[in-house]
Amino acid sequence: MEKDILEKVYEQYAKQVYLYLYSLCHNHALSEDLMQETFLKALCSLEPARADILPWLFTVARNLYFDAWRKEKRRSERNKKIQQVHKEQEDRDLLGELIDKEQNKRLYETVQRLDSTEREAVVLYYFSGLSQEEIGCVLGKSYSNIRVILYRARSRLKEMLGAPEGCGQEGGETHGI
Repeated sequence: MEKDILEKVYEQYAKQVYLYLYSLCHNHALSEDLMQETFLKALCSLEPARADILPWLFTVARNLYFDAWRKEKRRSERNKKIQQVHKEQEDRDLLGELIDKEQNKRLYETVQRLDSTEREAVVLYYFSGLSQEEIGCVLGKSYSNIRVILYRARSRLKEMLGAPEGCGQEGGETHGI
């Protein structure tokens, strides 16, 4: 891949890839490292004419995260407890930096309470703008499965946020939660 093409791809997608990785691991340093590794893999193997660059980058990032997660899992439980303390501190720090409006802050906190599959689908759909088909490719699930996951996640978010029933559910492809 030519250097200028990689630079354009990096400038266009680095923030989205970083935020996706952060939503998975809640660790600034790890998210930063995995994002850099994602783009290194892009440099080594991406064809310039590839039309689906962003979903491919998310798939690479997700695979790198799970590789890192498996390595971390093999380490002691003590390290996991320490990592949890750091995660909570980094969540508070990053929340203050990235989310400056109270409504968005509440939504972010509520999204973080979803189970991991729902959280990933919501982050990829609403915050990264991937289609349901693209999310299916990233998560290794069918289109209809992603529709159900997003529907259930929206329902749970509305319940947790105290929204009235039926609010914003009229269209299947709506980007409003």
